[in-house]
Amino acid sequence: MSYVVGVGYDKANHRYYVLSSDIPGLNVEEESFEAFVEVVLDLAPELIGGDSAGSKIVFEREVELVTE
Repeated sequence: MSYVVGVGYDKANHRYYVLSSDIPGLNVEEESFEAFVEVVLDLAPELIGGDSAGSKIVFEREVELVTE
């Protein structure tokens, strides 16, 4: 099974946060995307419960296109 985590970025506070999630109860904020992913991966098995074995987490984040 796959779980999708939508990732938002607050420019004013320089924080990544859970915008949306298929994982019930997931609420994470971190300063870097790498730290955000690490915390989600640590918390996910506990939040998913018995269904976590063999599951995948898909991170979706928006990327702003800047043209010159």
